[in-house]
Amino acid sequence: MAESLSKVVEAWLQRVVLGPPTFAANGDLPNMVVYPIYPTELSADPPNILTLEDGLRKGVKLSDTGMVSQVHVNNPLDAPILVGESDILVGPTQLRSVQISCLIPPNRRSSLPVSCVEAGQPTVYQAAFTATEACPWYIRSFKTEQLARHGEAHQHRIWDNIKSYLENTGAVSKTHDVRAVFGRYGDDVRVLSEIFPARPGQVGVVSAVGQDLFLELFADPEIFEERYDKVLESALIEAIAHPTDQVTRPAHARQMLDDLAHASRDSKVLQSRSLQSSGRSLVFSADGISGSALLSGSHPVQLAAHKRCWGHGRPFFEQLDELESGQKRWHSQQRSFVDQLERDYSKRRRRYKAFKDSLKPKWKESEVAIEPDFDDGFASEERDSSPAPVPLNPSVHQFFLDLFKKQLDV
Repeated sequence: MAESLSKVVEAWLQRVVLGPPTFAANGDLPNMVVYPIYPTELSADPPNILTLEDGLRKGVKLSDTGMVSQVHVNNPLDAPILVGESDILVGPTQLRSVQISCLIPPNRRSSLPVSCVEAGQPTVYQAAFTATEACPWYIRSFKTEQLARHGEAHQHRIWDNIKSYLENTGAVSKTHDVRAVFGRYGDDVRVLSEIFPARPGQVGVVSAVGQDLFLELFADPEIFEERYDKVLESALIEAIAHPTDQVTRPAHARQMLDDLAHASRDSKVLQSRSLQSSGRSLVFSADGISGSALLSGSHPVQLAAHKRCWGHGRPFFEQLDELESGQKRWHSQQRSFVDQLERDYSKRRRRYKAFKDSLKPKWKESEVAIEPDFDDGFASEERDSSPAPVPLNPSVHQFFLDLFKKQLDV
């Protein structure tokens, strides 16, 4: 099954194209260059899913279970909710980060697999998570590698990694809150993010940061647009917190799509047990690339990956002529393509907005039927294929009760 799903990923990557580089020509951020990803064609139909951010505004509820590895979610809407890999869930309780991307089915109460990203903060049972924030890419990559190698991300290793990360970036938090790095560099993130605007019809991005490449790709431009701020912040914080004058060359960014298709062949399938019917997540780590992909049936939803290009960085100003010529060449050769994509997306975007506006909660939180399975673990198709237990029928059940009573009487 993992092999057939990886072929879906490979086919998807053949239907997108890398756009021109975006960068700060004055050298304000010499260690970051961003490349948009565009679809080669765009269908007329927008998606029928919502991001978690939109869902929270429309009535989706997240609550703390009191367990480090699990968060409950109530979706009262007639649309699936996309919960992104490593989204940080924020509320008056211990911070959590989502383990793998998930689709929460419509009108469903489920559980999300999460990990703690604030070791010094206790959990508060039933406290609500009301917002999401970006997670730094190096933390995301570490978690993905753990999942790909071991089938799970060990909590104590995540805590140790976050502690080292905060020390290396000079960020201070008494509770080892991973967001402390944004607390220290948040003003720079807000200012420098203006260098990298999203483009109409864009479905993804490759961010070259120092000698690393960070990729995020979505099946639909509407979902990419909704999530772009967090996508950018996740990479931008690494460029700011780890300054250098070098960045990976454009050729490596162009090669990443092909390398990613090859790396995804060596993958594992992970699922949250309470969400087995809603989608499958692949995790993989090979050839210096670690990543994860969410698929719904045979349809891709989201892909995130990190590639190490250590030893391939070059000073930014030595590459400036190549970067500027790449921009000019794209705009001269692809103008008609970009204009058509913008027109197609404009029509879809209006339909998607109408779809979102039509969604209303179908029930209140107090009316939710509790589902029996809130297991916080993963179901791996490679190692977990045993059927669910089946209760005894009433007559057999009564037989064993009578037998047990006789034994007591004796």
